[in-house]
Amino acid sequence: MRTIRTYSTRLEADLARIALDAAGIPAVVVGIGVGMEGGASGVQLLVPDDRIEAALKVLEDT
Repeated sequence: MRTIRTYSTRLEADLARIALDAAGIPAVVVGIGVGMEGGASGVQLLVPDDRIEAALKVLEDT
């Protein structure tokens, strides 16, 4: 699994994950929002290494 995008809120990351799930691409959201304590690194969206290209294409289209 590799991080393909970082978001400032969990909601943004979850919306992207839902779009990927709808396209048949497994995705995982990890981390906490930037506004939360310890959340300076943001919320990461991870996908399997072999699905990165397809995932980025889906996110470009949304």
